[in-house]
Amino acid sequence: MNLSFIVGPVVGAVIGLITNGIAIRMLFRPLKPVKIFGITLPFTPGLIPKEKSRIAKSLGDVVASELLNENVIKNGLLSPEMDEKIAITLNNFIDRKSTSEETLREVFFSFVGEEQGLSIADEVSHKIVDFSYERMKKLELGALLSEIAVTEIAANLQGSMFSMLISDNLIASAKVKMSEIIEKLIAERGAEILDNIVQKEGANLMDKKLCDLYAQYEERMPEFVDWVINTYHMLIEKNIRALLHAVDLSQLVENQINSYDVLTFEKIILDIMSKELNAIVWLGGLLGFVMGLIMLIV
Repeated sequence: MNLSFIVGPVVGAVIGLITNGIAIRMLFRPLKPVKIFGITLPFTPGLIPKEKSRIAKSLGDVVASELLNENVIKNGLLSPEMDEKIAITLNNFIDRKSTSEETLREVFFSFVGEEQGLSIADEVSHKIVDFSYERMKKLELGALLSEIAVTEIAANLQGSMFSMLISDNLIASAKVKMSEIIEKLIAERGAEILDNIVQKEGANLMDKKLCDLYAQYEERMPEFVDWVINTYHMLIEKNIRALLHAVDLSQLVENQINSYDVLTFEKIILDIMSKELNAIVWLGGLLGFVMGLIMLIV
């Protein structure tokens, strides 16, 4: 039986398998340069160990600019699916806590810790006071309140024995004086008064039981959930760019890859592409077989 017609294709297939297998192996091996008489042999170390830093930088740039850029992350965080997950989580939490005897303070501290909770509460309180005080100063409450107060007093005195003493000049003078008193009070003690109010109301709110809050605001819970989602959207829209800039995804990915040793990096690549790399080896065998057939025919 003459097998010469099959020898060429088989030899070509074997050569193709071996050469492609060696080529893929040389992507990772050797791990270090091989030197003979002080001369580094070509293709040592392997391509991936040699170019690891460049590959890490390229992957970092691709991830940051294409895979996880600002628009991709924003679309993911602000998607309807994410809104639904937030709403479900909040509603489940509200349902679980609707009959709880815990206070709002206890729940808050259970999430952030007492020390951190007190710090956050104090910071929020100061921001509310500062914001309210600035708004109060811009409203020019002295003129507004003096107008209301003097007009009300003059109206109440009409028909009494003091009505004959009231004149337009007296009313105008009283408004100016009262306005000055109110403005002085706001300037000297406005922040302190607001702080006392905020501290008192805040403490009353934090000491309320969850079951009482739920009973009081049950009908407004959907509004609360909507408010949380809208606030979440506002925070993401406002801070996503600064957050990504602070995180620096490109550098983060690059540093992470560079932190792997070559063998770990090789395993990661093989876990991702082992099927494709094996397909390249078998493709080399197929091409070698075809070339052997062609040579036999020619």
